[in-house]
Amino acid sequence: MASSFPRKPAAPRDSPEAKSATGAADRAANQDRFRHMIESASSMMWSADERMHITYSNRRLLEYSGLPPEGDMGDWARRLVHPEDLANGGSSFREALDAGREAAMEARLRRRDGCYRWFMLCVVPLKDESGRVVEWTGSAVDIDERKRSEENLRFLAEASVALSQLADLDETLKRLAALAVPRFCDYVEVSLKEPHGAVRRLAVHHGDPQRVAQVEEIARRFPPLDNEGVRKVIATGETVWLPEVGDEMLRAAARSDEHLEMIRALKLRSYACVPMRSKSRILGALAFATSESGRTFLPQDLDVATELAHRAAVAIENAELVGALRDADRRKDEFLAVLAHELRNPLAPVRNAIEILRATQSPSPQLQWTHDVIDRQVRQMTRLVDDLLDVSRITTGKIELRNERIELSAAVRIALEASRPLIERGQHILTVRIPPEPIYLNADLARLAQILSNLLNNAAKYTRPGGHIWLTAERCDGHVKLRVRDNGMGIPPPMLRKIFDMFTQVGGTSDHQQGGLGIGLTLVKRLVEMHGGQVEARSDGINRGSEFIVTLPTITGEEAAPGPTPAVPESAVEPRRILVVDDNRDAAESLSMLLHARGHDVRVAYDGLEAVGAAIAFQPDVVLLDIGLPKLYGYDAARRIRDARGDGVLLIAVTGWGQEEDRRRAKAAGFDHHLTKPVDPEAISRLIDGHGK
Repeated sequence: MASSFPRKPAAPRDSPEAKSATGAADRAANQDRFRHMIESASSMMWSADERMHITYSNRRLLEYSGLPPEGDMGDWARRLVHPEDLANGGSSFREALDAGREAAMEARLRRRDGCYRWFMLCVVPLKDESGRVVEWTGSAVDIDERKRSEENLRFLAEASVALSQLADLDETLKRLAALAVPRFCDYVEVSLKEPHGAVRRLAVHHGDPQRVAQVEEIARRFPPLDNEGVRKVIATGETVWLPEVGDEMLRAAARSDEHLEMIRALKLRSYACVPMRSKSRILGALAFATSESGRTFLPQDLDVATELAHRAAVAIENAELVGALRDADRRKDEFLAVLAHELRNPLAPVRNAIEILRATQSPSPQLQWTHDVIDRQVRQMTRLVDDLLDVSRITTGKIELRNERIELSAAVRIALEASRPLIERGQHILTVRIPPEPIYLNADLARLAQILSNLLNNAAKYTRPGGHIWLTAERCDGHVKLRVRDNGMGIPPPMLRKIFDMFTQVGGTSDHQQGGLGIGLTLVKRLVEMHGGQVEARSDGINRGSEFIVTLPTITGEEAAPGPTPAVPESAVEPRRILVVDDNRDAAESLSMLLHARGHDVRVAYDGLEAVGAAIAFQPDVVLLDIGLPKLYGYDAARRIRDARGDGVLLIAVTGWGQEEDRRRAKAAGFDHHLTKPVDPEAISRLIDGHGK
């Protein structure tokens, strides 16, 4: 008879055994569901025991990192996290874990193929009832696109600032290349298309100078072909984008085994080359590549590269425009300098001839009238030339004020002397009212007098014959207000807003009877502002007169008190041996006649070599030397004369070249003084008479 074992009766459903079995099954089911959820998550997730030994890693983490399923969390961090991020944020992250707190940081994690992507790392402790950590859970959420977008925006902003610096385009583009590494790429090349069609590699930049040397060596050994890389992009205007540079691409591009090994050594990972396009013109190209960083160029990165190339193209266009403007400005300055020289040369003998005629003291009223007319017109032409050059100097910042402590009355006296011929010709009544006590300013005496004379001349031109002109001055809270008022034709209200603009003349283009170039008031405004003052124009309208008010800061009498002026003993004028040198024979001979009439022994030369020979043979006390001489330029002639005669000779440049640079060159060549044609004979006499005293 078969034996049988009695069956154990089933436990009641509400017994402890049944409840325990049901709970275990539920926990297992929950764990299965949780694990399924973790495995299907897009984030990388893991867990570790209290000793931070990895107990679980989801599939995404293992596939991304290539790490084994288990290991030490610290070791994982050293192998996964980018060294820079580990150095910057790793210590605070570790401190939080050691204290049993939640820790988080943004970091780049290394992919199994060597690339890095940005993640948000978060590690959370699980604690028991006593507060002891029994487990750690961690996650890594991919934030690479967000971080790239933020970094790209910052990079574009900084690049735009760099591109706005147009002082030197080449240096600006080189700074742009330096900004791109390592913010955007590991390697960048900037190439420009030259006007004749050639391609110039302007800049190659990499964080490691050795890599730059490698690139330069490849270009030297294997010069790029027109249908390759940057040159092809410039020729076609089409972008080249290689998200992943594979070895098969390198083999296809290599021209030899040696070439292949050289480009393999660059370890290129990703490449993009975009044209710098300006409307229908290709100006150059920007080429970007990655290597050590392992970064691959995504579509959004290509958008950044394209936008950067566009901004670079705009910067190049702006730089070309600025360069063209500077070139035009330089040519304008050169033209004005040559124009002034050519105008001053014929004016010099005319003025000398006037002085010679005056010296005859002819009783004829008609001849005296003729002298005065010629003299006024020569002075007017000289003033127009000077105004042209002054506007050019001021607008280019080439005028420097020679400020000193001066008394206002001195500037007023000089201005009245300069403007009196024009005022007298118009038979105007001039009223001058300035305070009797001295008013001191820190100013350039010649320029302040020029401000006042320009305003007085303006009033005289726009006031009918027999009109009234007032020049007044008054103190006002540490300033002086200078007013030039007239009862002339006035200023229409719309013109008040632009009366100080260049070439503006009241009366419009059809009314030129007042003469001038329309730049006198422009000069006034610029010179007043250079003195720290202000100028304004007022008028009640047509035929209601006008008023110009100049406000300038004053200084106290104590600040301005001049030192004692040494007395200059009077002495008789001594005859001198004078050499006059000018290739303009009329100018040379007329000046010679003037000086001879004043008792001097004068010789004349007409070129630079003749001047040097005459200086050695004649042994003059004074040499009046033109600059633009044939055979030997005036500067060179001056040096030779100075070498031969030493300091015993007074060298005076008498020339039509009157720019600041001309004065500096004259001083460097050994000239004692620099006078611009047409020269006031009295100015020459003062220099000659003062020599040797």
